[in-house]
Amino acid sequence: MHALFFEVRPHPGHLEHYFEHVDRLRPVLARHEGLLFLDRYSSLNEPDLLLSHQLWDSEDAIVAWRADSEHRRSQSAGRRIHFADYRIRVGARVRHWQAGETKLSAEVDAAPDRSHVLALYGTQPVKASGFESFESVNHKGRFISLTTADGFGAANAALHAHTDAPGVEEAAVYSIRRDYGQFDRAQAPG
Repeated sequence: MHALFFEVRPHPGHLEHYFEHVDRLRPVLARHEGLLFLDRYSSLNEPDLLLSHQLWDSEDAIVAWRADSEHRRSQSAGRRIHFADYRIRVGARVRHWQAGETKLSAEVDAAPDRSHVLALYGTQPVKASGFESFESVNHKGRFISLTTADGFGAANAALHAHTDAPGVEEAAVYSIRRDYGQFDRAQAPG
């Protein structure tokens, strides 16, 4: 499983345009195979920051979605007109935990020296230092809290330290393969 974290900061007055693009792309996205989960969140820490979090069955499925011609037009409009800034992170899920499980699952080998994202999902935001928390736009009362760790060991330690946080129902560690934004395109696909 692969995750995509798309954090976007629309220009003032452009939030409605962002959601118009989202609505327009919904049937286009439905034609693509491999999307397992999609939700949009608003930041609890930064009011103008949104997160689109997606889970895909493969990185190839993400690449196919990114290359879709209608999606490319919306991407271009976002970069040129609507977005003050954005950041995209893509990575494989390397560790997973759900409430009630006593054992963590390991899904793929983690690249120990890569950046890793720990995502905590549940009914309350995690308020620990270093976490950015978001509330679902579509499912009020559902939260995702994210922190970035340098290396798998640090991410795994953070996972073990926070699975008992109030409201946490699920957790995952993602080994980040690509991390790029509107102004730093070094890891953007060609």
